[in-house]
Amino acid sequence: MAPEEAWSRVAQECPCRIMAALHREGKYRHGTSARFPDKILCCPCDLPLPEGWSPTSAQLQAWRAEGA
Repeated sequence: MAPEEAWSRVAQECPCRIMAALHREGKYRHGTSARFPDKILCCPCDLPLPEGWSPTSAQLQAWRAEGA
């Protein structure tokens, strides 16, 4: 998958409707946490992640597409 398509998928799942470019720049990360079941969390990179945080499948695909 091309990086542009992968980051577009991250932006599409974003509960805050933040642009794909900001996710691609690493300013936000998407994940889930048992503390907030069934919710996608859009976490700013400068804040600590919630306990038990794990990336969404779209976030993982985007990181892999970038080679990170």
